[in-house]
Amino acid sequence: MNISNFEYNGEKLSDYGMIVCSFNRAEGIETVSSGADITFNQIKPAGSNNFRLYSSIYETAFSSTFQICKNPCIQCNNDHENSENLYLSVSEISGIQRWLCQKNKYKKFKIYQKDYEHIYWSATFSSKQIELDGKTVGLELTLYTDAPFAYMDDIVIEKDCSNNLSLTVYDISDEEGFIYPDIKITILEDGDFSLENSLDCKVTKINGCKSGEIITLNGKCQIISSSLSSHTTLAKDFNYFFPKIINSYSENNNTYTCNLKCLITMSYSPIRKVGL
Repeated sequence: MNISNFEYNGEKLSDYGMIVCSFNRAEGIETVSSGADITFNQIKPAGSNNFRLYSSIYETAFSSTFQICKNPCIQCNNDHENSENLYLSVSEISGIQRWLCQKNKYKKFKIYQKDYEHIYWSATFSSKQIELDGKTVGLELTLYTDAPFAYMDDIVIEKDCSNNLSLTVYDISDEEGFIYPDIKITILEDGDFSLENSLDCKVTKINGCKSGEIITLNGKCQIISSSLSSHTTLAKDFNYFFPKIINSYSENNNTYTCNLKCLITMSYSPIRKVGL
């Protein structure tokens, strides 16, 4: 991994006077995961020498291990008189691990490297101390993520569907399949609302909508809510089909059509298959 700095949960490694490093001086080529570690299950029919592919899965989420230490450029003078400053104190270790090692929480992790400006992982860390002569010289971090791949920063599409009741989303994900986006729908006329994707056979339906009502669909958490407390029957009025952004190898252009005048804001994080 050719990086020196990263950001996690809005804070930078450099804020702690640290850099990414390696305590192993061996040089050479290394192989790292890039979000495409797929397990293929094959079967050979009787009497045939050809194997058929009958399923494929991701068996593990993306993970990576690397090391960090104090930045010698800011901790020592040119004559290295202050080399003791390169060791980590107990309070410094505590502060870094409190920042990175958050139980039961995934936070946004980004690296500072060319072409990775808009890529992130949803992650948390475990940590081990690296000792030299009884003193801590660095930490070995293991990154654990919520998926086999990385994401791009949110893409937000806004459309006024007052005159043209359609919205087009071009999915740029590396992964075939579908994503549940987050959607905010501002209804501009009373009625039963429906939203249909040209690439899907199912239709999202929300009955009893009022002009000015804002319907929010949280795709990842599969939660619907309304800005109107008077819409008490929302749970019954919704058919619980959350809209998808669909991506196949030959087609990733999603055209959504609605039946009522409205304003739609749709956001999603495209999938990126890259490694550290």
